[in-house]
Amino acid sequence: MSHNSTPRRDFLRLAGVAAAGVAAGGVLHADSPSTGTFDVKSHGATGDGKTFDTAAINKAIDTAAAAGGGVVVFPAGNYLSYSIHLKSNITLHLEQGATLIAGDPPAPGTPGFDLPEPNTEWDMYQDFGHSHSITA
Repeated sequence: MSHNSTPRRDFLRLAGVAAAGVAAGGVLHADSPSTGTFDVKSHGATGDGKTFDTAAINKAIDTAAAAGGGVVVFPAGNYLSYSIHLKSNITLHLEQGATLIAGDPPAPGTPGFDLPEPNTEWDMYQDFGHSHSITA
């Protein structure tokens, strides 16, 4: 019997490691570039629903993108955020009990959500509210 690595065998090995972590009392929550997972908490997110985690979320996305892509993991918690900058080859994975919450608009002159992108090519066909509406 050959001991060569196969995608199925790799999957089963990784699943076993994850199951062992859960059995030991929790989910594994560290960046693992070798498996392509990047935890927002290891980049400074608190998940307490009171602290803005925008910078930590974007940092985790940037780290994953620099590694060629991957899964950005949000462990259980409430992640308060403004604009998130998505990139190619990135998947956001919210674990059970994780919620991504849009922050209230900040006071004028305070950093918050990104400004709407220019839409000059289509402005004559759509009104501003239609192109840039935020619903609750």
